Amino acid sequence: MPDWWLEATLPTVSGVVLFVLWVFIPAPEGESDFGSRLRDRFRK
Repeated sequence: MPDWWLEATLPTVSGVVLFVLWVFIPAPEGESDFGSRLRDRFRK
């Protein structure tokens, strides 16, 4: 297996995991940001 695959996949996987956590962890009450708007769209 080539050496470059880890360098390409590790940042992608960690970025996707952080994005999912940012969207699905509840925001504080009254806070409106991009993650909150995405969360509201998924819940509809």
